[in-house]
Amino acid sequence: MKTLTVTGGRELSGEVRIRGSKNAALPLLFSSLLFSEPIELDNLPAITDVEIALALLSSLGVKVTRKGSERVALDPSSARPSVCDPGLTGALRGSLYLLGAAAGRLGELTLPHPGGCNFGARPIDLHLEVLRAMGLSVSATEEGVFVKGRPKGACFDFPTVSVGATVNAILAATLAEGRTVLTGAAREPHVLDLIAFLRRAGARIATPSPGAVVIDGVPRLYGIAYRVCPDMIEAGTYLSFALATGGTVSLRAVEAAHLAPLFPLYVGMGAKIGAGVGTLTVSRPGRLRPVRIQTAPYPGFPTDLQPQTTALACLSDGESELQKAGAKIDVANGRATVLGIPRFTEADMTAPDLRAGAALTLAALASEGESRIARYELIERGYADLWRNLSSLGACVTLGDGGA
Repeated sequence: MKTLTVTGGRELSGEVRIRGSKNAALPLLFSSLLFSEPIELDNLPAITDVEIALALLSSLGVKVTRKGSERVALDPSSARPSVCDPGLTGALRGSLYLLGAAAGRLGELTLPHPGGCNFGARPIDLHLEVLRAMGLSVSATEEGVFVKGRPKGACFDFPTVSVGATVNAILAATLAEGRTVLTGAAREPHVLDLIAFLRRAGARIATPSPGAVVIDGVPRLYGIAYRVCPDMIEAGTYLSFALATGGTVSLRAVEAAHLAPLFPLYVGMGAKIGAGVGTLTVSRPGRLRPVRIQTAPYPGFPTDLQPQTTALACLSDGESELQKAGAKIDVANGRATVLGIPRFTEADMTAPDLRAGAALTLAALASEGESRIARYELIERGYADLWRNLSSLGACVTLGDGGA
């Protein structure tokens, strides 16, 4: 177990390079199963979720060749139907994308416990429904999910927006027989990045209107090299860190258009944001102002930034719509009411998951005294070199072994 120790109270100032998107990288990696010739992916984030995805692909017969810390070549020509390693799928909910990709070309896959999730607590109904609509035999038990068959074109209207089910539908439909029409589909930047990648490889995919995706199946895809889009969630997290500490931070290698849904809320809190070509600079001249936060599918405010922004709202001057670190939060009827405080106090904490771990890091940076965050390895699932980046920005952070 790794522990991040943070001595808070320092302004962050400097520049950080934003890595490739975790949420884009996983669908792109697993889409390699659709190919019969090699592909190359660049700008892959050096995070544990990517390492797990590569190990899963290797276990299915894909030849993985490293070409540096952020570039990999994948040769799927020897990929085969298999039962996935439960130790790997149990650590990565994104392993669900193997269902659509494997069905598209291999015709069969057994996926034990995707993401270690409880099907009741984190339902995957839409994933299964859209795959069944495409003629696949799909069954789910306590042991996992089994998919078999060759997909056929279908029409499917998502009753609720689901990024994961949209990705699985696109992957299954790419090599399917006939036309697939999806409505109510997700349109997050990483979903559009997957579509752009598959198009360049020969897929016939159109997006005639927001939430609509039309896929005409093709017999094969062609090997290409592709660069993963920047991570808007990582960028938003560093923006939150800068606002929490009162410093000025510049982000490099960002796509400002992807971040547009964040700007109204952060500006409303008192941030000053400047955008250039591939760069973004944020500062906070005064005390943060209270806001109302409503997460929604893109282009709404992303759920993956809700924990960090809730922690940030704790520092606002008033009531906004982390108890252990000194935050005053009242939760009722699905709504958290946050009463602002001048700053957090030091605490020993444990990261429960990736994004909540980032929120605890924000609280520690904005606190008085020394805080420790155990299970830092969960934060490493989505943030490459977080502690080194924070150190380069002026934070007092160290990483070591041991629990809080």
